[in-house]
Amino acid sequence: MKSLATITEKEIETIKIALNDAISDMNTELKGKISDKMRISTLEYRDKYTRVFESLKKNPSIYALTESDLDLVAGGLNDAIQLIDENLSEEDDLPEEDQVEILNYKNDCLRIIDILAG
Repeated sequence: MKSLATITEKEIETIKIALNDAISDMNTELKGKISDKMRISTLEYRDKYTRVFESLKKNPSIYALTESDLDLVAGGLNDAIQLIDENLSEEDDLPEEDQVEILNYKNDCLRIIDILAG
């Protein structure tokens, strides 16, 4: 079992990218037609993800985060994985090197989630 101590700077960057991807997707979703209840929920999560993202930008250490922040990180990573899966299935015409890079990013996200779950 790996501990939080094994999370490297590269993995912190992966977390920041995943949170940023999730935030961007939420911003896109908020521009569309969604129910008021969904809008409120999306805004709340976007704000939470943004707070954690900004915290990691200021102090790129997993230890800068609270336990609830770590849960948000896991949620952001899961959201990023879902986006990857949606985009890979929609864009079969991506060059192989791009597909490999995207799959490596997905695997990095999965590995970090595994560490957080431990």
